[in-house]
Amino acid sequence: MQRNYLTIKQFLESEFPSLQDHISGGNHPPPQFAILMMKALSYIHLLAIAFTFMGDKIWSYIPFVKTQPGWYLTAKQYPMQSFVVLFFIVPTFVQSFVTTGAFEIMLDGKILFSKIQTGRFPNGPELIEIFEKAGLAH
Repeated sequence: MQRNYLTIKQFLESEFPSLQDHISGGNHPPPQFAILMMKALSYIHLLAIAFTFMGDKIWSYIPFVKTQPGWYLTAKQYPMQSFVVLFFIVPTFVQSFVTTGAFEIMLDGKILFSKIQTGRFPNGPELIEIFEKAGLAH
């Protein structure tokens, strides 16, 4: 995504010299629930590593737990599948919420182009037309 931004920035600055050093960009912030999911997943990963090294003994350190939970026994019965789901599939799913795919071009607070609305990146002639309509000469 950063490469796309830099390419468009360089193109716009070459076509519209008045924009030189006036173009900025950044990542669109992910939704709050996605940030919380990523943090929770980090803690789950740490717990999984602790379970791996401490084994069944870890349950004796947790108050009010008399026996091993069913999900733990199932995960222990299928260790490779559990590892793949926990460390590959779930993080990929969570990451899909963090990456917004947003790419917007704004001038004076007005959105001139939005990848979220169009579902694609702008091309060169389209960018020139957008900025000419906005009153910039090249």
